[in-house]
Amino acid sequence: MLSTTALQRNHLYQFRGQQLRYSHLSNSRVNAPFIFNDSKGRRKELNQNQVQREVFELVEFCEN
Repeated sequence: MLSTTALQRNHLYQFRGQQLRYSHLSNSRVNAPFIFNDSKGRRKELNQNQVQREVFELVEFCEN
C-alpha cells in the first residue's frame, strides 16, 4: 500500500498496467485530488483510495 504523502512529483508510477508520472496535488478537486500524466500527455485524476490501493512506484534506471 502506497502512502499518498510518499508521492514525488515527476516520479514514475504504475496504475492498472499503465505507467504514469505524478504531476501534482489538486486543491480544487475533492473527489480526485491526485493528478497524473501518461506518456502521451493525457491527464488522469485519481482519488486517495485508488492511489493507496492500486498505484505502485516504479524504479527508473539510467545508464552512465
